[in-house]
Amino acid sequence: MTLFPKKLSSVVWELTLRCNAHCSHCGSSAGTMRAHELTLDESLRVCDQLAELHCERINLMGGELFLYPHWKKIASYLSKKGILVSIITNGILLNKENISFLKEINTETIGISLDGGLAQTHDTVRQVPGLFDRIFQNIPTISQAGIPLVAITTLTKKNLLELNILKEKLLNSGFRGWQLQIAALTGRMAEAFLLNQEEYYIAGLFAAKNTISVPQNKLQITAMHDFGYYSKTIPIKKGLFGWTGCPAGKGVLGIRSDGKVHGCLSMQNDKFAERDLRKETLKEIFYANDFCVWNKRFHRYKKLGGFCKECEYGLVCLGGCSDIAYSVTGNVGNNPFCFHAIETAYKKLKPTNDFEAIFQSITQGKMTDDGKFYLSTKEELTADLVEKLNISVAQKQLLKLLTD
Repeated sequence: MTLFPKKLSSVVWELTLRCNAHCSHCGSSAGTMRAHELTLDESLRVCDQLAELHCERINLMGGELFLYPHWKKIASYLSKKGILVSIITNGILLNKENISFLKEINTETIGISLDGGLAQTHDTVRQVPGLFDRIFQNIPTISQAGIPLVAITTLTKKNLLELNILKEKLLNSGFRGWQLQIAALTGRMAEAFLLNQEEYYIAGLFAAKNTISVPQNKLQITAMHDFGYYSKTIPIKKGLFGWTGCPAGKGVLGIRSDGKVHGCLSMQNDKFAERDLRKETLKEIFYANDFCVWNKRFHRYKKLGGFCKECEYGLVCLGGCSDIAYSVTGNVGNNPFCFHAIETAYKKLKPTNDFEAIFQSITQGKMTDDGKFYLSTKEELTADLVEKLNISVAQKQLLKLLTD
């Protein structure tokens, strides 16, 4: 143990892998429960161990956590231990009874997955007809309970172009926050629906623009760890996309429903299920010298590959989000989904068509402090300008995410 031991600030706990939806992008392929999921007594012992480590907050999820028969006992016990409890749900079983209980235990936030701006898109992704409308019909009950509500959107080619539609829907509802993340190439997620680098970059600019221009008291927009990394186009002030390396196993960790412990629960590959709560305590696992050794700075730096290996920010960034990097390249230190890498590549590019030309101008442009975007030519990117471009309808819709 070091002189100043690391602090466990946040944990994601998958209570069960059972799920009543069948999402096309689900990284854990949730549906049926894992073999030998933790019993109630085992789970309560884990709660005691979390309290012993002074864990600040915990996110309870699944699968669908409401399908775990003892979820109320676990959530209540954690809350009594002084740990801030949030939940992540698909919303199917978020009824008045469950909302009332969540209010009683002072739940910090309720995160609901919303994967489209249109009902048909969301319901098709989740394969649950009517779910989109049911979620929004339920918002007054949640708002009355006073529990902050956060929308969680996982971006794929299926829903990317609906971001502005969903933003307007959220602004006129009871949602307090909006979390944006991209789907990793794991579980049921098909490569055909993975964002390409240009779509990823525009999605990141959309997040930055709206983080700046939308008042936080109306909707707090957060781009997650799979966005960003040392852009020269997006303003660094206001803390946008600040990054000092993957936090897996450092101040955070994930617990699987069968007691396996990951540095990050998004890292679904069994290779990253390093330890077992049935064999060791959480304290022994968290402070073990070889826990998440793959994410320690020296080991991680040695594994840098591709653009990351030559990048001037490599020693600090260490390849960005481990989940995305590993899912698309098989190496946590080689991440093509990076603003700086994309900007660098397009700076050297000799455009062969109008889309490449305008995208090059975007990557060398600048976003102002009020969220407006200017091309490298100093011309503002507007809907009228986009409409005049000799590019496809889909490409125009993509660029209009930055103008509408």
